[in-house]
Amino acid sequence: MVQGCQVMTAIMLCNFVAHAVAFAPSSLLASKALFPAAKLEARAPQLRNRESMFSLRMGLFDAIKDLAMPTEVADMPNIAPNVPAADGPLSWACGMSEVADPRHPMEDAWFATEADFGVFDGVSGAAKASFGDVYSFQLSGATYANMVKQRSSSGKVNPEAALDGAAAALADVQSIGASTACAVTVDTASQPGYTILNGVNIGDSGVLVLRQDPTTESVRPVTAYKTIPQMHYFNCPFQLGGSSPDSPDQATKIRVPLVSGDVVILATDGLFDNVYE
Repeated sequence: MVQGCQVMTAIMLCNFVAHAVAFAPSSLLASKALFPAAKLEARAPQLRNRESMFSLRMGLFDAIKDLAMPTEVADMPNIAPNVPAADGPLSWACGMSEVADPRHPMEDAWFATEADFGVFDGVSGAAKASFGDVYSFQLSGATYANMVKQRSSSGKVNPEAALDGAAAALADVQSIGASTACAVTVDTASQPGYTILNGVNIGDSGVLVLRQDPTTESVRPVTAYKTIPQMHYFNCPFQLGGSSPDSPDQATKIRVPLVSGDVVILATDGLFDNVYE
């Protein structure tokens, strides 16, 4: 078990619909040991506006931080390999796991539905404060609410627009800390023959897609896709909220065509910094 940090992980195992009927449901689920706190309920939206005698938006601090961490475009290339069209869409099983830092309450937030997922790494120590609401939970809830609204109104989900709208809605809401953000959706309808993971990521949370290499007989999967962390400098990732100069339009755009057998891992840096490929 990883100690001294928080870990928020979502894992999805993909299979063809035609193949899934040949397996018992339990064969599509990972071992319980992999998900010590497995649960699929989404975090309820948290859009609470509370007055406070304190403010994290301090003008002098903002000015100094802007000089130390100038805003820069961070659309780094995250290229997923092309895959051939399949006979039909994939189905998938998923699970969630939280490993809290024993030194303080959990500040990482997440949501998970049948096709929409998100993880948000809140700044360490924010939950210790006695005023306001933790920004990571607010951002998670607002992004989730936007994605639910998109799906119900049009049947399509745009994680980029959902995150951008959530950040804008929270701009004037009293909150504590800042947060990285990674939100994705699984699209089986827009491109026939393909199941596509679409999303956005800002900061050092991210997505890892593991895939069997068809050119070898090894059972060890290889990395088919991994987001590149966005960092100002060591231990200072891009974040939203608080006095951060970063914004949703700097987020890396994610588009990964999936194939049967893929394992998709959506996690905060607590996993990626401690579990290596």
